[in-house]
Amino acid sequence: MSNTLATETIAVIGLGAMGLPVARNLAVGEGGVVGCDLDPGRRTRFEEDGGRAVTLPRDLPTSVKTFFVLLPNPAITEAAIFGPDGLASTPGLLSEGKVVVNLGTIGPDAVLDLGKRLAELGTSILDLPMGKSSAAAEAGELSLLAAGDEQIFSAIRPLLDHISTEVVFCGELGLASTIKIVNNLVSSTIADVVAQALALGAASGAPLDLMIKSLSATGADNWHLRNTFPNKVAHRDFAPGFSVDLATKDMRIGLEMAAKRSIPLPTVSQSYQRYLQAQQDGYGQEDWGALAKVAEKSAGTELR
Repeated sequence: MSNTLATETIAVIGLGAMGLPVARNLAVGEGGVVGCDLDPGRRTRFEEDGGRAVTLPRDLPTSVKTFFVLLPNPAITEAAIFGPDGLASTPGLLSEGKVVVNLGTIGPDAVLDLGKRLAELGTSILDLPMGKSSAAAEAGELSLLAAGDEQIFSAIRPLLDHISTEVVFCGELGLASTIKIVNNLVSSTIADVVAQALALGAASGAPLDLMIKSLSATGADNWHLRNTFPNKVAHRDFAPGFSVDLATKDMRIGLEMAAKRSIPLPTVSQSYQRYLQAQQDGYGQEDWGALAKVAEKSAGTELR
């Protein structure tokens, strides 16, 4: 049962690699934060930092006014809000004036559907997908795209200063998620293309450091070339900043968006198959730099 005697005004639902540091930073900067996660280990880590955590969204106190939701996909996000153990299952949790802030990447169609249903309860939703890695989340240096009612956004804007260094307001609900999916389609496909090309070069005798230096000064320059490959792949460090599983999920959302709108994305579709291969090879929980392993296997080489 929801605790009507509690005083927390902020909830963070999802205490994973991104959610836990968001909860910590909000607690330090603002106070009055309660966490929520099915995983007892995650709840314990937040409680060790002095916070309070509950297992299910329906267990959150009715004192909460702002719900930050950081969950990995549309289905889990839907369940957290409207499922049998979700926010809507307890009277008073979602009501007039309360705000759901969705920081997960679930795509614009899911955000718009949630917005329509939440409006029937008098609750607003803001679309705030996150940019950057878990390290940036730890440092409170996320970049955020924001969309929805501008007055509501302005009201919760001070909270965002505790978790981010850049917030771009995009306009009407769904636009932030649209731009985030477009971004992730581009970035994920680039990571795959760079992996394939560098593997070809390595198999042909070109040193990795020389390829990175040379390509970074031409039209081939990109973020992955200057960051993922020299800092992660070259050192065989595949601890996830952004995992193959998450990249695959975002690509799937983008391809579903495209199919719904009858828009062909042939290059992205081919790259998506490479991510599926990386998952099949057991790299799903590794950094998206692990796409290099797929390319290395085909080329019979290793990027070091």
